[in-house]
Amino acid sequence: MKNLTLLLLLSTFFCFAQKQEKETVYLLFDNMNEDKCNVEDGSGNSEKLNKYRKLNDTKISYLIICNEYFAYDYKKSKVDTCSINILANLKIVDLAYIEKKKSENVMRYNPFKKIYIIEKISDTKVIKYDVTWIGDWNMIRD
Repeated sequence: MKNLTLLLLLSTFFCFAQKQEKETVYLLFDNMNEDKCNVEDGSGNSEKLNKYRKLNDTKISYLIICNEYFAYDYKKSKVDTCSINILANLKIVDLAYIEKKKSENVMRYNPFKKIYIIEKISDTKVIKYDVTWIGDWNMIRD
């Protein structure tokens, strides 16, 4: 009986220890940046493409940063145009942070509560996109 009680206590402890708070993060998307990334084409070949790429469809816009794809659905979300001053209050991360969190995630679920992509459209305005991260596992939307 003692062993069973101990086992239950330990399993409860480990369940709660694995519970992590999900965070909301913001990625900057600089469409004018000319940096390049090696992007694999699925057959083992790779080519250098622009780090920031945008593919527009009639229903979905894909915002691509190197090898990470983020989708913005025009029907589910509205574009939020904001003053550039909001950047001071946001948790802005880079692609390395996203990839690190992804690699640490053994259970392969989205470690983020929300991901927004911020695109500068003028010296005073930015657009904030509420995006769905498309990862190795499937479209991720928590």
